[in-house]
Amino acid sequence: MEVSAKITTGSVVKIHSWHGVVLETHYDDQNRLSIIQMQTARNIFRGFGPEYLDVRLMPEAIELASLTDLQQEIDTHQRLLNGAIAQLLDAVSVQTEMTVAAD
Repeated sequence: MEVSAKITTGSVVKIHSWHGVVLETHYDDQNRLSIIQMQTARNIFRGFGPEYLDVRLMPEAIELASLTDLQQEIDTHQRLLNGAIAQLLDAVSVQTEMTVAAD
């Protein structure tokens, strides 16, 4: 049985190197899974909404994943985001200190 036959609403899936949750499933006239709507951790952190994917175009790129896999990706994105925010605030602090010292 191919993976797309096992994908349902609420499934955690991996597409290429990113993970997400299937929000909708749509079937073609032969009752084969054709389109899924999914939200990925990557898109959430980028500020993007869910996207529609045609699973027939690259069925080998889609695989079922676990909630643990999704959580690991979320943790990675949070760590990267927090690090970028810290660098941004550090840059402001350095600039503020330089401005105050110059006054």
